[in-house]
Amino acid sequence: MKRYIFFTVLIIIAVCLSIYFYTAAEPATQVSSQTGITVGKTAPQFSLKDTDGNTIQINAAKTKQVFVINFWATWCPPCREEMPELEKFYKTYDDKVEFFGIDEQEPADKVNTFIHDNAYTYPILLDTSGEIEQLFKVRAIPTTVIIDKNGTIVYRKSGGVTADELKNALTKVGVH
Repeated sequence: MKRYIFFTVLIIIAVCLSIYFYTAAEPATQVSSQTGITVGKTAPQFSLKDTDGNTIQINAAKTKQVFVINFWATWCPPCREEMPELEKFYKTYDDKVEFFGIDEQEPADKVNTFIHDNAYTYPILLDTSGEIEQLFKVRAIPTTVIIDKNGTIVYRKSGGVTADELKNALTKVGVH
């Protein structure tokens, strides 16, 4: 009898996990089965405020721009470690791609102080509610996403990224 209960509970857990991961694979607000958060899918469009309070719209397919988006936070050691590389990348590619760091759920004054104290110049957007983090199913930070001119995600990496890795990924979509 104990064996029957054990296997029944195991099956119920497996079914629940399957349902969870199936429904979590695509955000509920998606309008197309081609829209998603993985490589090969059309990136969802969104808007966030920058550190000056300006609303920035991210829609690569509409603007025909390549976007590099890096999810991060000031308290995250791997994020802090990769930021000098991201600054180097930004200074090299700022005229070729739209680059944004998206800070996860921290107040603007804390982010501004951190950016100023470390002399980072690349644009930072504030995801104060965590909505965009959830939209992109960011499970760990840092996470970096590259979206091509057609709005397709061509690169996604959780964990630290280097300027050379980004350069190699951009070369594949024709950005040199």
